[in-house]
Amino acid sequence: MKILLSNDDGYYASGIQALINELEKKYDIYVAAPAINHSAGSSALSVRKDINVDEVKKNHYVIDGTPADCVHIGLTCLIKEDIDIVISGINLGANLGDDVIYSGTVAAALEGRHLKMSPIAISLTAQENIDINEAAILSSRLIENIISNKEISMNALLNINIPDFALKNFINILEVSDFTRLGKRGLPLPAKQIDNKNIYKIGAAGIPIDDGIGTDFFAVNSGKISITPILYDLTDVEMLNKIKKS
Repeated sequence: MKILLSNDDGYYASGIQALINELEKKYDIYVAAPAINHSAGSSALSVRKDINVDEVKKNHYVIDGTPADCVHIGLTCLIKEDIDIVISGINLGANLGDDVIYSGTVAAALEGRHLKMSPIAISLTAQENIDINEAAILSSRLIENIISNKEISMNALLNINIPDFALKNFINILEVSDFTRLGKRGLPLPAKQIDNKNIYKIGAAGIPIDDGIGTDFFAVNSGKISITPILYDLTDVEMLNKIKKS
């Protein structure tokens, strides 16, 4: 099994380094990750600039571009072997509900949508007071379960969010995991002008307004790992059928 790892926090971030150390015990690992943090960078591609690539060690590439750049360049140019799956993470901070629209973590995974197996994005819902090595062990077990199940390892992107509680209770992965749908946030807080200058700061994400049973928000708030399958086709089929019938 050949795995390409990426993220949006950058190659030297603790999350991806812990996951590299854990996964390379079982799999052939390749890495294409940003040189710096690109959180909330979404699926931007740097089509108007040249991109520097530094091979810091064999099959490990640090790329001066976005998360999507990294996986795109890695799969189409740098890596000659056939990669089976792209895994993005471990991200420090949740990617729940509408967050997936902006998430660089999810965007990196999305670039692996043409491969044999569904790409996986992994996020921790906390950024502090966590054991990143325990999170990597848990993530490795999740990945192993997913790739061995053909029903969930093809034709979708799997967005995983791991709450703190699950790190302490992961003897049985299935008991602490739920398959969920994306919840929904309300409107974000307004952008703010800084000190009456022509400088503005983006407002924080909105609070959850759809976080009931079955959502990713509900799962993590209940101390469970949320696994959400996300389709690539954004077409509103129901609306399309209504228009065609009218």
